[in-house]
Amino acid sequence: MRVHRTAPLRAFAALAGFLCREYRLSWAAAGVLAYLLSLPNGSWITERMLAARRREGCMTVVASLRELEERGHLRRVVRRDPVTRQYSTTCEVSERPCEFGPPRGEPREFHPAAA
Repeated sequence: MRVHRTAPLRAFAALAGFLCREYRLSWAAAGVLAYLLSLPNGSWITERMLAARRREGCMTVVASLRELEERGHLRRVVRRDPVTRQYSTTCEVSERPCEFGPPRGEPREFHPAAA
């Protein structure tokens, strides 16, 4: 197979080469990871939004996220708001597996909408 590359003109993401050659990840998980790493820091996206961007479907995206979590590329942080007592889950994504330390900072304050 011959590979041809073009120079990116705009809106490109730089990914580490080892990430693309990670043999332990399935093609679906590697694609989801590459897409997530191409987003700006602090981006907000859900499994349904990811599934809507491609044709694999929600179950494939959920399985890929689970695989990324098992391999150490994704960490889910569950926090409970002390005022509303509601839970929120935040996912943190990393290029290299197992680079996560303890959650940084305090959980964000949730302000319920005025009725």
